[in-house]
Amino acid sequence: MLVPVKPNGSKNAWSFLKPLTWDLWVTTFLFFLFIGFVVWALEHRISKDFRGPPSHQVGTSLWFSFSTMVFAHRENVVSNLARTVVIIWCLVVLIITQSYTASFTSLLTVQRLQPTAADMNELLRKGDFVGYQDVSFVFGLLKRLGFRDDRLVPYKNSEHCNSLFNQGKIVAAFDEVPYIKLFLAKHCSKYMMTDPTYKADGFGFVSFKLKKLTVYTFISSKCFYLESHFLLTIVVKIYTLS
Repeated sequence: MLVPVKPNGSKNAWSFLKPLTWDLWVTTFLFFLFIGFVVWALEHRISKDFRGPPSHQVGTSLWFSFSTMVFAHRENVVSNLARTVVIIWCLVVLIITQSYTASFTSLLTVQRLQPTAADMNELLRKGDFVGYQDVSFVFGLLKRLGFRDDRLVPYKNSEHCNSLFNQGKIVAAFDEVPYIKLFLAKHCSKYMMTDPTYKADGFGFVSFKLKKLTVYTFISSKCFYLESHFLLTIVVKIYTLS
């Protein structure tokens, strides 16, 4: 199945928020505040770094908590209990930052390869128009799969198929794999080939005997299309012409 590629929607000013859900963002922010308060409660009596005017203590606590995100905290932690809290929190922050980096990297790279149509069932459910190569067995295959005649649009060649996509007349196209690969060789940046792939009548192979060029052996493999990726029937016929 040939489908267009989704336009990259990740290039906006707020794309850095997408790797995490809003619930996780809010929870992480509250935990930063909570850890700052816990460290201040354990340290402000025994560590001079957490003493001073109230505004200085609040600022130091918040700075210490958020600086752990990049491991840049410089305040001296004296209490063993506070050190245990900081070690556990640094491990949590490390997991969060690594997960965020992996998700954001995946969002910027993989999203460009997402197809506009997920699968054939979605096309059938929405009643979208699909294309097929004119004078091809694909038309009969699509009808057996459940597509209506009024939703099937024939095209003559790859340029005609590209024109139908650009005009919005079809959402997907079904064709033989070699022809789809030839199409993608010209338009690889706009389209992609996705599943499902069905086995059907394929290409034939002809072998020539050099001594007698009038003798040909033609092997035709006829495979009925698959429904669960298991081969149902294979019929092999050998014709000898002299």
